[in-house]
Amino acid sequence: MSSGSHVFPPKTDRVRIVVASSVMLTFISFWRAAAIVLNDLGSSAFYAGGIAEEAVGKAAPWFILGVMLFSFAVRAVYVESCSMFVRGGVYRVVKEALGGTLAKISVSTLMFDYILTGPISGVSAGQYIASLINELFLSADKHGWIPVAMHHIFHGTPHLNENLLSVLFAVAVTLYYWWQNIKGIEESSDKALRVMQVTTVMVVIILALHSRKGRS
Repeated sequence: MSSGSHVFPPKTDRVRIVVASSVMLTFISFWRAAAIVLNDLGSSAFYAGGIAEEAVGKAAPWFILGVMLFSFAVRAVYVESCSMFVRGGVYRVVKEALGGTLAKISVSTLMFDYILTGPISGVSAGQYIASLINELFLSADKHGWIPVAMHHIFHGTPHLNENLLSVLFAVAVTLYYWWQNIKGIEESSDKALRVMQVTTVMVVIILALHSRKGRS
């Protein structure tokens, strides 16, 4: 074999296809697909109100209402585009409806949203969990359930660093779901469905307690 010859890989009949879009949702059940979508929407809904109120004050619900009305208008355009068999995802649909510039902006904001939604949700959940644990420590300390040795270790009532715990929780959750996602959509959607079931039960309990408190 001469030094100038090339080595070509053996030919194969296999066709490698990578499907990286919402089309993958058609391969799982309705409830699993709904859990994936609702986890994305629900995680934002839980903390968006608090963040908006802290930023703009009592007018926060009106800002959120404006965003929801705009989202409803975008949904109408998307449904219309799907009914006309416009091929592609967000970029193609927005380009056909509003032009190329807004299509690029839409895709950029969507990527930005995907990158930030996971860490923000993880950190917010970690802060809630750390606050709950600290409240339990305070309640247990009032009843004398905390051993004296723990008071010496923490120099008082046991207290967790909420910022540190929230970061560790967010990193752990992100790595866990990354590991589940590389397994396949069947495994990741099953975990998303379990999260949605637990969240639904928690919301029902919170609403029931709030309604009972309001009547009393």
